[in-house]
Amino acid sequence: MIDISLCHPQAMKAFEPHPSFGSVFTPHVLKMELTLGSKPTSAVITPIKDENLTPNISSLHYAQCIFEGMKAYRNPSGKINLFRPEQNAERFKKSALKLNMAPVEPEVFLQCLQTFVDFERDNIPDLEDHSLYLRPLLIASDPRLKVGQSEKYLFYIMGAVVGDYFSTGTKKETVSLMVNRDFVRAFPGGLGNVKAAANYAMGMSSQTFAKEHGCAQVLYLDSVTHNNIDELGGMNFFAVRGNELVTPKLTDCILPGITRDSLLKLAHRVGLNPVEETMSFDKMALGIESGLVSEVFACGTAATVQPIGEIIFMENSHAQPQKISLKNNKIANELRQILLSIQMGQEAAPNGWIVEI
Repeated sequence: MIDISLCHPQAMKAFEPHPSFGSVFTPHVLKMELTLGSKPTSAVITPIKDENLTPNISSLHYAQCIFEGMKAYRNPSGKINLFRPEQNAERFKKSALKLNMAPVEPEVFLQCLQTFVDFERDNIPDLEDHSLYLRPLLIASDPRLKVGQSEKYLFYIMGAVVGDYFSTGTKKETVSLMVNRDFVRAFPGGLGNVKAAANYAMGMSSQTFAKEHGCAQVLYLDSVTHNNIDELGGMNFFAVRGNELVTPKLTDCILPGITRDSLLKLAHRVGLNPVEETMSFDKMALGIESGLVSEVFACGTAATVQPIGEIIFMENSHAQPQKISLKNNKIANELRQILLSIQMGQEAAPNGWIVEI
């Protein structure tokens, strides 16, 4: 356990429902300093406006920066639900170790998280389809311009009021994905299976290209065969194939998503058998054409479950786009409703999935 100092609480300013995702922040941030080889003893919750970082910190130059994404939900009794936070804590430590950073031990991570959420509880929205998005962040903070492992680190937890990830309303509409064999997100031995900031930078140009072609996200293929499905830029991928709920098996190019794992465990609720396998994009496209694959969707903390209505495929960045249309999203919507009902406390959760504050 560590000591956590609290500042005076502040109420948020009014905001429009369904703000642009990740743009409306709560007034405070939790901050903890870490040093390699030493255990932290204290943290502080302070106004976010008082935080100032200088441009000489090493994370801005050498990319020792990791984060997590999770949500806090107001349940029917007025208390706050956290969904499987121990999974985020373990993944956060794994990410830190892969980038050779000072890790935040899971018990400290969870203490900081619960204290911050409790402190900000009055700023957690009770609007339908809204929640408090939580962003734990760890950055190298040595003030130096020399390549090497940082000795000092800053751990933050911040909150943002969010609604729907893709739209400004509560209706869960389908979106379009782009698949382009030229695009590479991750490679064997790289950062694809951890939440490192550098990992997301890899997809920025691909995302811009996709948006120019009317697509909301990119579905990446592997960097070796350029045919096997990895994941989206920020979400895992699923397909409904007959009586199977299929997702790519985990490799070091795919983030082990907590929503992904939860949907695999909930597949029986919609009468499907969960399957993790190497997924060929070409075979999947043929399955969509034949009707064997009835729908595809993406999932993640931010978007929960997002139905896909169309895939725009390009053999390369100069090829003529080909459209693959999907008309069904029944399973995606059912799984989304089941998951949200559990997260928001509207139905009983599997053992250990909810921490109530």
